[in-house]
Amino acid sequence: MTRIWRGAAGASSACAMAPLNPTPRGTCRMLNRALLRFALRDLRGGLRSFGVFIACLAIGVMALAAVAATSRAMRDGLAGQGAVIIGGDLSFSRAQGSPADEHRAFLASQGGLSEVVILRSMARREDSSHATLVEMKSVDAAYPLTGEMRTEPQAPLSELLAPRDKGFGVVIDPQLGARLSLGLGDSFFIGDAKFVIAAWLRREPDAMGAFSLAPHVLLSANALAASGLKKPGSLTRASLRLSLPGADDARVEAVKKAFLARFPDSGYEIRTRADPSPQLSRSIERVAQFITLIGLTALVCGGIGVANSVRALIDRKRKTLAIMKALGASGGEAAGFVLIQAMIVAFGAAFFGAALGLALPALLLTGFADTLPFPITPAIHPGDAAYAVGFGLLIALTFAAPPLEEARTLPVTRLLREDAMRTGGRPSRRGLALGVVGGAALFGLALLTSGDAMLTAQFGLGVLASFGLLYAIARLVMALARRAPHVGSVSLRLAVANLHRPGALTPSFLLSLGLGVTLLTALTAVEHNLRAEIGDSLPKDSPSYFFVDVQRAEAEDFERFLHAEAPGAKIVSAPMLRGRITRIKGVPAEQVTPGDKARWALEGDRGITFATTLPPGSRLVAGEFWAPDYNGPPLVSMETEVARGLGLSVGDEIAVNVMGRAVTAKVANLRKVNWRSFGINFVLVFSPNVFEGAPFTSLMTLTPPEKPSPAREAALLGAAAQKFPSVVGVSLRETLATLDDILGKLVVATRVAASLAFIVSALVLAGALAAGQRARLYEAVILKTLGATRGKLLAALALEFSLLGAITAAFGLLAGGLAAWLVTVKLLDAPFALFPAQAALVAGGATLFAIVAGLLGTARALGEKPARWLRQE
Repeated sequence: MTRIWRGAAGASSACAMAPLNPTPRGTCRMLNRALLRFALRDLRGGLRSFGVFIACLAIGVMALAAVAATSRAMRDGLAGQGAVIIGGDLSFSRAQGSPADEHRAFLASQGGLSEVVILRSMARREDSSHATLVEMKSVDAAYPLTGEMRTEPQAPLSELLAPRDKGFGVVIDPQLGARLSLGLGDSFFIGDAKFVIAAWLRREPDAMGAFSLAPHVLLSANALAASGLKKPGSLTRASLRLSLPGADDARVEAVKKAFLARFPDSGYEIRTRADPSPQLSRSIERVAQFITLIGLTALVCGGIGVANSVRALIDRKRKTLAIMKALGASGGEAAGFVLIQAMIVAFGAAFFGAALGLALPALLLTGFADTLPFPITPAIHPGDAAYAVGFGLLIALTFAAPPLEEARTLPVTRLLREDAMRTGGRPSRRGLALGVVGGAALFGLALLTSGDAMLTAQFGLGVLASFGLLYAIARLVMALARRAPHVGSVSLRLAVANLHRPGALTPSFLLSLGLGVTLLTALTAVEHNLRAEIGDSLPKDSPSYFFVDVQRAEAEDFERFLHAEAPGAKIVSAPMLRGRITRIKGVPAEQVTPGDKARWALEGDRGITFATTLPPGSRLVAGEFWAPDYNGPPLVSMETEVARGLGLSVGDEIAVNVMGRAVTAKVANLRKVNWRSFGINFVLVFSPNVFEGAPFTSLMTLTPPEKPSPAREAALLGAAAQKFPSVVGVSLRETLATLDDILGKLVVATRVAASLAFIVSALVLAGALAAGQRARLYEAVILKTLGATRGKLLAALALEFSLLGAITAAFGLLAGGLAAWLVTVKLLDAPFALFPAQAALVAGGATLFAIVAGLLGTARALGEKPARWLRQE
């Protein structure tokens, strides 16, 4: 090393005298080459000392690359399979009623046409012992226009849906067979018709990405007619799918515009293959954004490991750095030697992590192709790799800057000391400034690459505040420990002294583990609150059953049936239609940019009603409700949050298409709706004269005096399905259980990301323990020489890590609880509650982990023999 560096010593002097030297550039280049050659040669000794450094960066970069690649694969899959998802190049959907013949004729003149009708009903066994909700899809001979239908056994759909001796053939979701305990060839009833299971539905091309609470049943148009379920006012949804072979996007858009120009008030929801599911696309973006932020948190946690690793590297290379400086190298050159090594390793770790992350979509497609709810198209995009690697390198540079600045300023005499990098002092101002500049660059990059700058900014400020608080708490703990009175217990005195000694583990411990515990606490609390919101916080007077599609002619008979089946039960009824908002203050709904809380109201058709009085569970906040005998121009009452999100106030106009008829009404009042009552609530309530004479059905709720058992629920639903085949009965308990199951699947990704963040925190802690191993060995030897027993040393270590674990757990509970409250109340608009059992589990787990990790990391110090160390002194 001396020979290599001596050759560059003169170059160092020449660079220092650059203003007087006529050829300084070549000399400086020679120095840079020598520095690079020296750093590379030194790296040949192996990367064992960079283990934590590599692991922290690789895991964080892998998380970012995986999220970026997977979300892109999903978006590409939606774009590439758009025609399959909507069932054609164009889809025209409308609730209640059949498409007009002139609409069919126009679309049929443009290309291949297929008609699908979707509705919900009750499927029941032949003996009526059990009934369950199903989603029926009536298809024609042209279905599917695009995509592949998979059934078991595989056969042409026309053969499977053909009539049989025992009834009409159907293809059903295996889940329905399990619910009704039916197999292939068995028969069951829907409505007035009998059906035979011809095959199991394994893949439904136009159902990819669709959300459904009920198993699907595919049947023919003749079978639907025989069921008697398609009546005036029934809650059906008809869809015309158009295939344009060989057409480009411009041609597809031209057909859409031509249809709208000819039928401007048709009221169809029109989707093209280019944007098959806007809601799903936004959901993918939001989930990806959230998990990306968690991944960034893991990467920032890993930054602490980078700082510790660089500090440990400098400590190991201090003699080398001292020789370099003694031979004439400047402090910047000595720091540059370490920086080159650190960044070479950082690039390798980041590249490795990015490669693993980019492979995730392909692994998903290989292992879970048949179970994925929507298509994905894996591809290697250099931009995704550059994005993740860029964050990794910036993290490495930002967190390496403070210890490198410290090494730059250390004199040779300090570098030769055993505790050169374990003084426990604060970073220099310049080191902090460099870290702040790097942090600002990191924050700016996150904002530039984010789909939601406000959310990213809030999250980033939260992480920054957590770091600041943790560092301040660490300094406060050290100050209090330094001023703590002496106690009689030797073990306790040693534990307290370890909290503030030079090179103490306190800052690294709190910074690394504290953020991981905070993240786990926050995500766990949010999940618990959402689950409680779905099922555990039901009001006592919430209904147990919902009955949809009750025909006007049988409404009285059905109500008498409910009173007979559930004596003393509360029954609430409201008329119900389906409509789609088409214009807001005269502006087409497609041209309106709604607020986040109102966006859903413009996506598809919505349930609407009419009433003479203010509906139960609503409170007027603006305007006045119309008189019971009102008979003037159309009026509508709107839910206040949706109205605000759409930019509406009292006096404005809104247009809704109901069964192909455009209805324009003036907003008469705004209501605050208690959605958590689970009662009958609507966003739009019209004055009763608006739909006078229109066909409609009723929505009913049933609230028994006591909550029914699952067996009683099944019996009542089965009896209702047998006597009133067209009525759709839904158990609130089963619906909430399904939603809870869906929520459990959705949080898997966030759990994995949070677990990665905690793993990184654990790695950082392991690195910090390893970095202080030599100092602890030395102290243990001295204490043993002075008479300390292994038991007292073990007790001291256990007390030290117990104190650190308890402090970390307390901070994690407070900060994580605050973050969970902000997400639950402010972002999700849900009530927040504390869960003591969950809090105790997190606190106890963090403390136990701290004790176990600390003792395992310092176990060698307890068994070290003093003689070997004393011979070296």
